[in-house]
Amino acid sequence: MPASDAARVAAELALTLALYRWVVSPVTGWCAVRLGTGRYPAAALNGAYPEGATRLRKVVAAGSVVAVLSAVVAVCGDTARAGLAWVPTVALALVLWKYLTLDYDAALGLGWQRADRLTVFVAGAAALRWPCLALIAVVLLCGRLGGWTHHSNVCIRMVKAGFCLSLGAGVTHTLGVAPAAPRNTTLAVLLGGVYLSHYVTAAWSKARLGRFPWSWMLDNRTDLLVATSYSWGWARFVPARTVSRVVRRLRPAAALLNSATMLIELAGLLAFAHIWLFVLAVLGAVLFNCVVALTSGLLFWENIVIGVVLAVLSVLVVSHGGDPIHFGVWPWLLSVVLMALVLAGWAWRPNILGWWDTPLSAKILWTVRTDGGETYGLYNDFMSPHDREYARAAGNALIREPVVTFPLGGVEDSDIRDVLVGARPCDEDIEQAKSLFGTKVWDERRAERHINYIRNLLAAVNSGKSKSPLPRAFRWLKAPGGHLYYWGDLPRYRISKGHVSRVEAWYREELYASDQCEWIRLRDELLVAVDIPGTSRN
Repeated sequence: MPASDAARVAAELALTLALYRWVVSPVTGWCAVRLGTGRYPAAALNGAYPEGATRLRKVVAAGSVVAVLSAVVAVCGDTARAGLAWVPTVALALVLWKYLTLDYDAALGLGWQRADRLTVFVAGAAALRWPCLALIAVVLLCGRLGGWTHHSNVCIRMVKAGFCLSLGAGVTHTLGVAPAAPRNTTLAVLLGGVYLSHYVTAAWSKARLGRFPWSWMLDNRTDLLVATSYSWGWARFVPARTVSRVVRRLRPAAALLNSATMLIELAGLLAFAHIWLFVLAVLGAVLFNCVVALTSGLLFWENIVIGVVLAVLSVLVVSHGGDPIHFGVWPWLLSVVLMALVLAGWAWRPNILGWWDTPLSAKILWTVRTDGGETYGLYNDFMSPHDREYARAAGNALIREPVVTFPLGGVEDSDIRDVLVGARPCDEDIEQAKSLFGTKVWDERRAERHINYIRNLLAAVNSGKSKSPLPRAFRWLKAPGGHLYYWGDLPRYRISKGHVSRVEAWYREELYASDQCEWIRLRDELLVAVDIPGTSRN
C-alpha cells in the first residue's frame, strides 16, 4: 500500500472517529433518550424498552437534530454501495429483524407500541435502500424498541461507523482532497476494527484481573461457567449427570481453553497484516461466540452472522480490480492505533468482559400457578421484550441480603473467587464472603414497581391481550434471543396452559460441588406471592 494512500486512509479514519466520538454517538444517545428509552436502572423498569408513547415536543426535538445530520449526509456524503459497504447494511438488517419481532410489552398499551413498530419498519426499510437515513433508523431502534443492548452493540456501531465514514469521505471530497482514499481498505480497517476491538477489549480486561497478565489464563475455572449456566436455566433438558461429566472433563483443560480464548481475542492486533490473518481473526471470533453459546447459553448471534459476512466479503473484495483491500504494514499500524484509541476510551467503548468464574449462582426464579392448579416456570423467553434483563438481574431488587456474584456466578475480585471456589456446602465461607464483599440490592421502590409490573403483565395476558407482533402462522420468524435460559425444574409456562392465578418469586442459591460433581441447593426461599386477577387492569 503506497504511503500516499495510507495517509489518505489515515485522514479519513481520523475524521470518521472524530465524527463518531463527538457528533454521531452523542446525538444518537441524546435523541434516543428524548424518544423515551430508559437509562437502566434509573428510569426504565426492566431495561431500555420505553414505558409509554413519547411526547410530540420530544419527537420534534430529536427528529430535528437527526434530520439535519441525515440531510448533510444525503447532500454531501459519499456513500458506497459495493464491496464492504454492504456490511453496515446487513448489520442494520439484523438489528431490525431482532427488534421488530420482539414481543409487545402486554403490561403497557398496544396502540403506541404498534405505531412504534410500523415507524421503525418504514424508517428501517428506507435506510436499507438509502444509507443516508441509517442514523434515523438507529435512533428509532434505540429510542423506541430498546435496541441499545450489549448483544447488538457491534452491529449498531458498524452502522454508525459506516454513516460517519460516508460523512467524512464527503467532507474530504467537498474540500477538494484528491484522489479519494481506497474505500474498501478504509472500510476494512474501520469495520474490522469495530468488530475485533470488542474482543481485544475483552482480552485486555481479563489481563488486568490478576496479579499478572497471564493469571486469568492459568487460574480461571472456566469449567464452572458450564455448571452455573446449567443452574441458571441453560440446557436443563440435558440430564444433570451428563452435564457434570462435561464439567469434570473440562476441568483439566481449563487453562488450555483460557489460553485459546485469549489468543482469539488478541488476534485482532495482528489481523491487518495479511488477508488470511484477518479472516482467521474474524472467524476465530465467530467460533468463540459459538462455543460460548454452547457452553453458557449466551448467544451472540448478531456477532456470529455479521462476522461471517465480514469475512466472506473481505475474501471476495481483496482482489477486486477497481478497489481492492490492502493489507500490510500501513493498514496494520492504523489498526493498532485504532485499537489503542478504543482501549483508551476515545472511540467507541465496548463492554468490559472480564471476570473470574465461581461455582455459586444466585438468582430470582418466577413460577406461576394456573386456574387448573398446575405449576409452571416463568422463564425469560416469556418476558420479551425484557427477556435480557429477566435473564440477568431484573428481580434482584426483591433480595434482602447481599449478593456477591454477577449473573452466572462471576466475580472481579480474586479474593472473592478464592473463597467461593474453595467453599463447601456445610461451611460458612459463602455467608462470610457475602457479608464482607456482597452488595445490597434490595430496593423497596423498585421491588414494588416490579411486583406491580408482573401483576399487570399476567393480568393482561389472562385477558387475552396480544404479546406477539407476528401473526400466529409467522411466529417462527421471530429472531432468536440472546440469553437462552428457558428451562428449569418446572415445565415452561405457555399461554395455552391456561390463565395464571398466582405468581411467586423465589430466591435460589446453588453451589456446584466439584468434588461431588453435583449441584447443592443452599437456599430456596419464597420472597413474594402475588394473586393475579382474571382480567386486565389496563
